[in-house]
Amino acid sequence: MKISQISNDKVMITLCNEDMKSFELEFDEMGLSDPHSKKIINRLLSLACTSNSLVLDNKTVLCEALPTDNGCVLFISLKDKKHRRKKYRIKRITEYPCYRFECVEDLLSAVERLYYTDVLFYNNSAYMYKNRYYLVFDYPIVPKKAKSILLEFANIVKGTKPFVARLHESATTLSSGNAIVHIGASL
Repeated sequence: MKISQISNDKVMITLCNEDMKSFELEFDEMGLSDPHSKKIINRLLSLACTSNSLVLDNKTVLCEALPTDNGCVLFISLKDKKHRRKKYRIKRITEYPCYRFECVEDLLSAVERLYYTDVLFYNNSAYMYKNRYYLVFDYPIVPKKAKSILLEFANIVKGTKPFVARLHESATTLSSGNAIVHIGASL
């Protein structure tokens, strides 16, 4: 966990996957409507206030959570109560980056190039479905460098939750967990 003060009234709290596990937080379930999440966010806010000498008196607290490749980032802003309130909602992931390859050679070429880049990958799976090959990422944003490599060999398709569930249930799983590392290591 890393707490950084951006300005006099803004703090950024970075939580890695280990922090998320130790606080028993799931990004998909995180929100102020969830009592456990609310309790943890309040604890993090009080910790940020004591370590950065922020004052909460007569302040409205605005909290925004964004997913990252290895956890999430919380942006906390303090505003005077006389200012107009702005509401933030945690965005739910509705689509996953999904790439369709027409042949296995394209999939292997892309995976080999991705494997030798300096980009870290995790939580991606490779499938074969109806004589086409798919590479699905379990997080919403693929780095630009990786995206440009993938688009050389594949077409991007809408990776909606029902589509990804259909792949998981009906397709042949070539590699799950970290397909790029598993397949790339054997090339």
